[in-house]
Amino acid sequence: MLHRIFIALTSLVVGFSFSYTPVAAAAFTPSETDRIGQLRQEYAALDQTSFNSHNLYAVLPQFKDQFKAGKVVPNYLTAQLDYLNFYRGIFGLAPVSINEEDNQAAQKTAAVLAVLNANPLVNQHNLPHEKRPKLINKAIWHLAKVTSNQANLNFNTANQSAGAVITDLLTDRYNLSGADTGHRAWLLSTRLTATGFGAAYGKNGCRYSVQKVINPADTFHPASQEQVAYPSGDVFPLELLQNNKIAWSLYLSDRDFDSIPLITITDEDTNSTYQAKDVKNYSNAGYGNFQTIITYSPNQTPLIAGHEYRIQVGDLATYRVKLFSLTK
Repeated sequence: MLHRIFIALTSLVVGFSFSYTPVAAAAFTPSETDRIGQLRQEYAALDQTSFNSHNLYAVLPQFKDQFKAGKVVPNYLTAQLDYLNFYRGIFGLAPVSINEEDNQAAQKTAAVLAVLNANPLVNQHNLPHEKRPKLINKAIWHLAKVTSNQANLNFNTANQSAGAVITDLLTDRYNLSGADTGHRAWLLSTRLTATGFGAAYGKNGCRYSVQKVINPADTFHPASQEQVAYPSGDVFPLELLQNNKIAWSLYLSDRDFDSIPLITITDEDTNSTYQAKDVKNYSNAGYGNFQTIITYSPNQTPLIAGHEYRIQVGDLATYRVKLFSLTK
């Protein structure tokens, strides 16, 4: 199966366009209230440190007379893994571990991208538009080409936290290729077991972030659950939907579906039904080792904290989700 991952450009700031109403405690059952409290507590405990070129490195990279990839500070790696597993937990997915060999490969790849000052506006997987600088030997160059093709790539000029990078990949709102949600699918893979992270700054001020997500052995692992829907779960953070560039999605681990389903979203509190638009099937891409990948826009559906929504994806699935604010 051919795997492709697309670049998320994160140097833009986009305003939220969906409607928002503060959470009303009466809108949630006791079990939902407990779950919301747990998620808010876990989220508040995540590392919010903003990183820049001065506090990112434990060992500075060298790009002048010789190439050395350097090392990022340990809490950068820990924070990225913590955010990843926090988000996976929202979907009922098991946590993944961090792999030191993957960290090293990701760091070297990020450093190569930084040396190149690689254009963040084009696909950099497999470095198709770049030539090997003399500073970088053939072995490192080959490693960077392979790893970049097995990774989520995120480029930004903002002093983001380590977790904000993961959030950008999860929402996939800066995906250069559109609404395929390939980054999200790898983060929420029902077969993913391990990952690795790296980051480096180029002279252009861009932070090149690399997360290795394709492990060949994962393809043969049994899926941990049949489907992953975004949004889904008993309760779901409104903040992960508040942007008109955030596509919604349904992934099926082992079931093949090659058509375009009719998708409706019903607000159970107002009894209003909306038809999704821009429904696309990206199943052939194989993102996240899923057999079926459906993405769509919720169209004009008003998103209101405390409201419950029923989502009907053709004959494939019907599920409900209630929205809440993660930070209120």
